[in-house]
Amino acid sequence: MRRIIKSAALALVPLVLISDTRADAPNVITLSCEGTLTPTYGANEPEAPQPLQKTGVVVNLGEQTVFFLGYVAPIYDVDEASINFGGRQVVDYGFSIAIRGNIDRLTGRMDATTALSDPTKQPDPNTATVHYDVICKAGMF
Repeated sequence: MRRIIKSAALALVPLVLISDTRADAPNVITLSCEGTLTPTYGANEPEAPQPLQKTGVVVNLGEQTVFFLGYVAPIYDVDEASINFGGRQVVDYGFSIAIRGNIDRLTGRMDATTALSDPTKQPDPNTATVHYDVICKAGMF
């Protein structure tokens, strides 16, 4: 009985692989990225760049989104050379985070910035900005 189940399972493997390569399947790119981050707090000067531990980025061309640092940002422009993304999300306690970035499809370099805003701080609600300069490679993170 086990031999029949194993044979049936192995017979289905090509079907699973073929179904993932259909033209109508979403085009998802999983990236593993390493590089530096440079934080700036309030109106202060940027701090020294710091190493960024390996982090993942998921580009979903089918849904036109980029998943980075736990946030999903819409892709607003994509071509054979680059993927540009950005957006704003409300997070805890009325704070918002803006994300804007670019992935160079040829070199794998991603340049991205996040800005956390506190609505209670006026006239400049930006409390922390972090610039990411990383190199991404296809693969698991």
